[in-house]
Parts: sequence; C-alpha cells; structure tokens
Amino acid sequence: MPRGAAHGDREIFWLAVDSRPVPPLLAQCGVTAPLSVEISDKPVAYLVPVEAVRLGHEVRELRRTLGDHAYIVIAAQSLNAAWIARAMALGADDVVDSASEADVLICLARTRRALERARGAYHEQAHLALERDYLQACIDNLPAPIFFKNAEGIYVGCNGAFATFIGQTADGVVGRSVFEVAPEALAARYQAADDDLLVRGGTQVYESEVCHSGGVSRHVVFHKAAMQGGDGRVRGIAGAILDITDRKMLEARLIEAAERDPLTNAYNRRKFFELAEQIVDRAENAGKTMAVAVIDVDQFKLINDRLGHAEGDNALRAIAATLENAIGPGNVIARAGGEEFYALFPENRVTEAEQIADNMRAAVERSCREMALSAVAGTVSIGLADFDPQTEDLDEALKRADDALYQAKNSGRNRICVAT
Repeated sequence: MPRGAAHGDREIFWLAVDSRPVPPLLAQCGVTAPLSVEISDKPVAYLVPVEAVRLGHEVRELRRTLGDHAYIVIAAQSLNAAWIARAMALGADDVVDSASEADVLICLARTRRALERARGAYHEQAHLALERDYLQACIDNLPAPIFFKNAEGIYVGCNGAFATFIGQTADGVVGRSVFEVAPEALAARYQAADDDLLVRGGTQVYESEVCHSGGVSRHVVFHKAAMQGGDGRVRGIAGAILDITDRKMLEARLIEAAERDPLTNAYNRRKFFELAEQIVDRAENAGKTMAVAVIDVDQFKLINDRLGHAEGDNALRAIAATLENAIGPGNVIARAGGEEFYALFPENRVTEAEQIADNMRAAVERSCREMALSAVAGTVSIGLADFDPQTEDLDEALKRADDALYQAKNSGRNRICVAT
C-alpha cells in the first residue's frame, strides 16, 4: 500500500492497488485517486475495488494498514447479499456497486454523512485531549500528590507528585489497582476506605501510612471525594495526599516532652498520675489490689557536694535508667521530684512487688559501684505499701509507702520497708 503525500482538503478517494482508474460515475462526483496515501488519524474515506475471490485478504489488509480512522467502502459490481454481508463482517464500513448511478449517489451521501459525524467526533476528541493535557499540566505543577480512580478501583490518572511519592512512574500507576502499587496490608486498608466512599458518596478524610518511594513509611492524610456523573451516580474517586510526617514527629516530641522528665527521661509526676488513674479504674472494676512504692536515692546531697552538680545529674540519670530497666514490663516508674521516684505494680500484690523492688535496689547498688559512686553514695531506700482501690485512694497508699520509706532510711538505708 503506497504512503507519503498529504490529501489536501479532499476526503473521499478512489484507492486501487492495481492502479485501476476511477470509474466515470465516481469521477463525475468529484472522487479522485491520490498520488500516494498518508495514513492519518483524521477521518478519510476510501472507495476500494476488490475482487470477490480476494475479499477476505484485501479487507483485512486495508483495515490493518489504513487504521480505524479510515472509512472503507468496497467497490464491486453485481453484488449479492451474502457477499455484502461478508465484506461488512470483515471490516468494511460500506459496499457500493460502482456501475450503478443510484447506488453510487446513495453511497457517497452515506459516506459524507459518516465523515461529517467522524469529523465532529474527531474535533471533540481533540478538544477533550487538549483539555485533558491542560488539566494534567495543571495538576502536575501542584506539589500535593493527586490521583483519580474509576468505580472499579483502577487508577485512571495521577500527577507527577503522586507517582514520585509512591516510587512509580505515571505509566506504572494508570491502569492498575491499589494492590499493584502498594503493600498488601496498606492496599487492603485503602480499598476498604474507597469501597465505603463509593457507597456513601460525599467526601472522606482519614490518616494512614503510605509506603513512600524507597520503602520509607510516611504518615499522611487522605482527602477523597466521590465523583458523580450527570445522572448522579458515583463514577469514581478523586483524592489528594497531605504528608504530615514532620507534624506527627513534632507532636510525638511535644507529647514526650510533656510526659518525660527532662533530666532523667523517666516519666514525670503528671504522667505517673495519668497512667495510675487508668490502672486504678481497671483494678477497681475488676476488684484487684496492687502495690505502690516510694523510692529515694540515699545521701544524694553528698554526690552534689563532693563531686559537683553535673556529676549528680549524671548519677541521677543512671539511677533512673537502672530503675526503669529493673522494674519489669507492665509496671510504672516515674520521677516524683528531686531524687525521689514513684512506682506502681498493677499486677502484683505487695509480696511479689517486694521481690521486684529488692531487685531494683540491688541493681542500683551494682550500677553505682561500677560508676565508683559507692564511696560517696549510690544506693536507694524503698518504702512499699499494698493498695486496694476499693478502700482507699492512691494518695493515701503513697503516703503509707512514704512513711515506710522513712523507716528504711532510719534503719540504715539501702533497704526496703513494707508499710503495715
């Protein structure tokens, strides 16, 4: 099939691979034979003479070569219904008896109408393509990751920021489902949210994790909206992602700063009572008892006086870390102030708690010996009390533990006393 020169403004051509001349009837109607054929995506019609014996091969080859935009009319004489049906089934758009004036005129009228409709569709598609390119250019220049999905959950569009954010190319996103671009556990969470939005309509905002480019997890807020067609039915979802990882890290640091003692990094007094309130409520509902302790560093003033306050701070940090490591999971310890600490043992009665507390005392003694503080100070005294939330409040139990602490101090330090 020859290719090359443009068609100019003409739209209907006689195309004969064997250089057969244009039939007189068609020539009178302005149909000409092109010198060469340019395969175009614009609507063009070709009237093509084909022998019956070569019908299948010729029509298939014409359609393959000229493409879907070409309007192909098979020209032949003495046609019968079966032959026409076969030509149409093989890919022809129309069939004409080039020797019949009436048939030629009617066929050309049909062809021109078909080309007019095709031109309208072509221009509409070109306009839509221009609008789509403009929209894509707009969203590609937005820094926030943006995506679009159809009702079946398939991505139909995204901007460059979204593709980059999840470590894909735009071509690697469009046409795929979320299960093909995200880890399975996260994909299942996203799909469940999408399914809910498609049913309810409206908008949706929620926080989640996203596997960022390079496998790094980022914390984000999804903003999604159900897209409706003219009939009011939900056709898909438009979404945008706001990366709040830095904000969440700042929040975590602020929360930690509000909960932790700045010197020792142990829980502070306020956090201790906050946790204790939750633990006490559960214990009271379950009818359980527990134990509390007050812990004080022995002769801490000597460390400050003889070694300096900086060394005193170092010692206090080390003792707090030792106590926290030794107290065991499920139990709570906090710096109450100065060199004093509170401890709570939610799952232990006073007998079991006494053994844990003694392990804590011994651990501090070993640690301070290794730090060469034992010549100055470096032990703790502990007062322990049982606590029944149904008969007294926490402050009363801590007061009894504090009284037991003074007994431990007065009886030689570096020991535990249990309140009676």
